Amino acid sequence: MKVYSKRVLETLGMTVSEEKDQPINYETAIKGTTLDVYFYLLRKKEAAGVREIQRGLGLSSPSVSSYHLDKLESLGVIKKNRFGNFEIAKKVDIGALNQFILVRNYTLPRFLFYAVFVSIVFIGYILFFFTLPLTTGKLFALIFGAFGTGICWIETYLSWLKRPF
Repeated sequence: MKVYSKRVLETLGMTVSEEKDQPINYETAIKGTTLDVYFYLLRKKEAAGVREIQRGLGLSSPSVSSYHLDKLESLGVIKKNRFGNFEIAKKVDIGALNQFILVRNYTLPRFLFYAVFVSIVFIGYILFFFTLPLTTGKLFALIFGAFGTGICWIETYLSWLKRPF
Protein backbone atom coordinates (compact mmCIF):
# COMPACT_ATOMS: atom_id res chain seq x y z
CA MET A 1 0.00 0.00 0.00
CA LYS A 2 1.46 3.32 -1.05
CA VAL A 3 1.36 6.13 1.51
CA TYR A 4 1.15 9.70 0.23
CA SER A 5 2.14 12.81 2.15
CA LYS A 6 -0.50 15.24 3.37
CA ARG A 7 0.67 17.85 0.85
CA VAL A 8 0.30 15.48 -2.12
CA LEU A 9 -3.18 14.48 -1.03
CA GLU A 10 -4.23 18.12 -0.60
CA THR A 11 -3.02 18.98 -4.11
CA LEU A 12 -5.21 16.17 -5.41
CA GLY A 13 -8.17 17.80 -3.66
CA MET A 14 -8.29 15.28 -0.84
CA THR A 15 -8.39 16.42 2.75
CA VAL A 16 -6.51 14.65 5.49
CA SER A 17 -7.78 14.41 9.01
CA GLU A 18 -5.24 14.55 11.79
CA GLU A 19 -7.46 12.48 14.05
CA LYS A 20 -8.39 8.92 13.17
CA ASP A 21 -12.03 7.82 13.22
CA GLN A 22 -13.36 11.39 13.28
CA PRO A 23 -17.12 11.35 12.60
CA ILE A 24 -18.23 12.84 9.30
CA ASN A 25 -20.70 15.73 9.39
CA TYR A 26 -22.90 14.74 6.45
CA GLU A 27 -25.03 17.86 6.84
CA THR A 28 -22.15 20.12 5.80
CA ALA A 29 -20.48 17.69 3.38
CA ILE A 30 -23.55 16.90 1.29
CA LYS A 31 -25.37 19.94 -0.03
CA GLY A 32 -26.38 21.58 -3.29
CA THR A 33 -26.02 19.43 -6.39
CA THR A 34 -24.40 16.63 -4.39
CA LEU A 35 -27.56 16.48 -2.29
CA ASP A 36 -29.67 16.40 -5.47
CA VAL A 37 -27.62 13.45 -6.75
CA TYR A 38 -28.10 11.64 -3.42
CA PHE A 39 -31.88 12.27 -3.47
CA TYR A 40 -32.01 11.07 -7.09
CA LEU A 41 -30.42 7.75 -6.10
CA LEU A 42 -32.79 7.46 -3.12
CA ARG A 43 -35.82 8.04 -5.35
CA LYS A 44 -34.56 5.59 -7.98
CA LYS A 45 -34.05 2.81 -5.40
CA GLU A 46 -31.70 1.02 -7.81
CA ALA A 47 -28.26 1.55 -9.28
CA ALA A 48 -27.79 4.33 -11.82
CA GLY A 49 -24.97 5.29 -14.16
CA VAL A 50 -23.21 8.62 -14.58
CA ARG A 51 -25.05 9.57 -17.78
CA GLU A 52 -28.42 8.50 -16.41
CA ILE A 53 -27.95 10.77 -13.40
CA GLN A 54 -26.74 13.59 -15.64
CA ARG A 55 -29.85 13.34 -17.82
CA GLY A 56 -32.20 12.79 -14.88
CA LEU A 57 -31.02 15.92 -13.07
CA GLY A 58 -30.35 18.01 -16.16
CA LEU A 59 -26.67 18.48 -15.36
CA SER A 60 -24.44 20.13 -17.97
CA SER A 61 -22.08 17.18 -18.53
CA PRO A 62 -21.32 13.64 -17.34
CA SER A 63 -18.18 14.93 -15.60
CA VAL A 64 -20.34 17.08 -13.29
CA SER A 65 -22.38 14.07 -12.20
CA SER A 66 -19.19 12.02 -11.94
CA TYR A 67 -17.67 14.63 -9.61
CA HIS A 68 -20.66 14.55 -7.27
CA LEU A 69 -20.84 10.75 -7.38
CA ASP A 70 -17.14 10.53 -6.48
CA LYS A 71 -17.73 12.92 -3.60
CA LEU A 72 -20.59 10.76 -2.28
CA GLU A 73 -18.52 7.61 -2.77
CA SER A 74 -15.60 9.07 -0.81
CA LEU A 75 -17.99 9.83 2.06
CA GLY A 76 -19.13 6.19 2.01
CA VAL A 77 -22.73 7.06 1.25
CA ILE A 78 -22.84 5.34 -2.15
CA LYS A 79 -20.85 2.55 -3.75
CA LYS A 80 -20.07 1.45 -7.27
CA ASN A 81 -21.35 -1.98 -8.20
CA ARG A 82 -19.60 -4.45 -10.50
CA PHE A 83 -21.29 -2.93 -13.56
CA GLY A 84 -19.95 0.56 -12.82
CA ASN A 85 -23.29 1.94 -11.66
CA PHE A 86 -23.78 3.68 -8.33
CA GLU A 87 -26.15 2.62 -5.57
CA ILE A 88 -26.90 3.72 -2.02
CA ALA A 89 -24.49 2.14 0.47
CA LYS A 90 -26.03 3.66 3.58
CA LYS A 91 -28.85 6.06 4.29
CA VAL A 92 -27.84 9.24 6.07
CA ASP A 93 -30.22 11.74 7.63
CA ILE A 94 -29.69 15.02 5.85
CA GLY A 95 -32.02 18.00 5.80
CA ALA A 96 -35.56 16.87 5.07
CA LEU A 97 -34.60 13.21 5.51
CA ASN A 98 -34.44 13.76 9.28
CA GLN A 99 -38.24 13.57 9.24
CA PHE A 100 -38.30 10.10 7.64
CA ILE A 101 -37.52 6.56 8.76
CA LEU A 102 -36.41 3.76 6.45
CA VAL A 103 -38.40 0.56 7.08
CA ARG A 104 -37.31 -2.21 4.72
CA ASN A 105 -37.54 -0.51 1.31
CA TYR A 106 -40.08 2.10 2.38
CA THR A 107 -39.27 5.59 3.59
CA LEU A 108 -42.02 6.66 5.97
CA PRO A 109 -42.62 9.96 7.79
CA ARG A 110 -41.84 9.85 11.51
CA PHE A 111 -45.22 11.42 12.23
CA LEU A 112 -46.94 8.33 10.79
CA PHE A 113 -46.02 6.30 13.87
CA TYR A 114 -47.29 9.02 16.22
CA ALA A 115 -50.51 9.34 14.23
CA VAL A 116 -51.14 5.59 14.31
CA PHE A 117 -50.41 5.39 18.06
CA VAL A 118 -52.66 8.34 18.96
CA SER A 119 -55.42 6.99 16.70
CA ILE A 120 -55.30 3.56 18.34
CA VAL A 121 -55.43 5.09 21.82
CA PHE A 122 -58.33 7.36 20.83
CA ILE A 123 -60.32 4.54 19.20
CA GLY A 124 -59.57 2.32 22.21
CA TYR A 125 -60.93 5.01 24.54
CA ILE A 126 -64.13 5.28 22.50
CA LEU A 127 -64.63 1.50 22.31
CA PHE A 128 -63.75 0.51 25.87
CA PHE A 129 -64.21 3.51 28.17
CA PHE A 130 -66.72 5.90 26.62
CA THR A 131 -70.25 5.55 27.95
CA LEU A 132 -73.32 7.73 27.88
CA PRO A 133 -74.48 10.08 29.40
CA LEU A 134 -72.02 12.65 28.13
CA THR A 135 -70.29 14.53 30.97
CA THR A 136 -67.87 17.44 30.85
CA GLY A 137 -64.89 15.15 31.44
CA LYS A 138 -65.93 12.76 28.68
CA LEU A 139 -66.58 15.64 26.30
CA PHE A 140 -63.13 17.07 27.07
CA ALA A 141 -61.52 13.65 26.44
CA LEU A 142 -63.33 13.31 23.09
CA ILE A 143 -62.35 16.81 21.94
CA PHE A 144 -58.76 16.41 23.11
CA GLY A 145 -58.43 12.97 21.49
CA ALA A 146 -59.99 14.06 18.20
CA PHE A 147 -57.88 17.23 18.09
CA GLY A 148 -54.65 15.35 18.85
CA THR A 149 -55.41 12.63 16.32
CA GLY A 150 -56.28 15.17 13.66
CA ILE A 151 -53.08 17.17 14.22
CA CYS A 152 -50.93 14.03 14.00
CA TRP A 153 -52.51 12.98 10.70
CA ILE A 154 -52.24 16.50 9.24
CA GLU A 155 -48.54 16.67 10.17
CA THR A 156 -48.00 13.23 8.63
CA TYR A 157 -49.62 14.38 5.40
CA LEU A 158 -47.65 17.65 5.30
CA SER A 159 -44.33 15.90 5.88
CA TRP A 160 -45.20 13.41 3.12
CA LEU A 161 -45.84 16.29 0.72
CA LYS A 162 -42.39 17.75 1.51
CA ARG A 163 -40.53 14.50 0.91
CA PRO A 164 -37.39 15.04 -1.17
CA PHE A 165 -37.53 11.73 -3.06
